[in-house]
Formats: sequence, C-alpha cells, structure tokens
Amino acid sequence: MISFLVLIFIIILLVGLFYLYKINYFKYAGVYHTNILSKESFQQLCAICNSYTNLKLDPKADNKRLMHIIPSDDPIYSIINNDEFINKIRHLCGNHKLQLCLDIPIEYRKYIKGSYMIWHKDVQILDDQLQYECVITLTNNSNSRTILNNWFGFSKKSIITEPNSIIIVRAEGVDHCVTKTTIGERTILKLVFYEPIFF
Repeated sequence: MISFLVLIFIIILLVGLFYLYKINYFKYAGVYHTNILSKESFQQLCAICNSYTNLKLDPKADNKRLMHIIPSDDPIYSIINNDEFINKIRHLCGNHKLQLCLDIPIEYRKYIKGSYMIWHKDVQILDDQLQYECVITLTNNSNSRTILNNWFGFSKKSIITEPNSIIIVRAEGVDHCVTKTTIGERTILKLVFYEPIFF
C-alpha cells in the first residue's frame, strides 16, 4: 500500500514538474508547429479570410502591413473556438487551462512588399495572467522569415512559415521579428489564448 502511494506521489510530482517546465519554457522560447488545423477546417478558414476586402494599414506597425479586425460574430470563431483546436493549443503549451481570449479580437494581417516587424516581445495586455500569442499562417509565397531568439539566441530559429502552421510565443517572453518582405505576400491570423484566473 505504501509503495502504491509513493508511486502515485512520484507520478503527481513528475506531472507537476513537466507543467512547470512547459510554463517556464515560454519565458525563453517559442513553438512552431505545422498542420495545426484539419484540411477541411483550414480550407474553411482561408475561404472566409479571402472575403475580407476592407483591409487597412495596421496602426500598430510603422510599415506597410495591412489588417482587418474580425468581429466576434464572424464564422471564423466557430472554427477556432472549438475543443479540437483548443486542445491542440493546450498540448503545445503544456497548459490544460488555456482558453481563447474573446476580449482580444482575432486579427487578419497581410504582409506585402515592404512589410516587416522589428525585434520585440509581445505586450502583456491581460493583468496577472499567462497570455499566449498565436499566429496561424494562411498563405505564404513571400521571402520573409520569422526569427525566434530562443534561449537568448543559443537556439535561434529562422522560419519560413508554411500554410496551416502556427507560431506560439508568450507575452513578455521570447524576442522575435519578421524580416522585410521583398517578394510575394504572407497572410496570417493573430489570436490570443490565456489562462483564466477564477476568484
């Protein structure tokens, strides 16, 4: 009986340590993963985004990046805010508490010739909560790269993101940038997951 309790204790301890590792991992690194959505869901997502024609210059970028803020009643939310996708994000982040943050709208962004992002950390908007910034690439025929300065540059990643891939970084976590687009275009969705605090 004692050995069984010890075994249970060890299992709980290992699960806890793994959770702490994954949580703290995002202080120093980001994650890149391909085929984040099913083929059908990704095609639906792209079809909806292709209907956005009222793109405007992104006020958060001092270059030529275009954007569209997606209203909460848009059908995109039914594709993103579902158990299958949410569980994938939770698994990649090692945090089973994560939820899509509906208080921060999903954004559609287009990188055209001249667009880029300088080195930065994503801003923490949600007070005292773990905030994960997720970027789903929809299309990419550009020559721009996303660079993650993982582990203070000791494990730097330079990525040409594929359609139906995702990059996840935590707010105030890893430095990253997007190199200037000189050929082609890249379209993405930017969304936020977070760990709710319950009182």
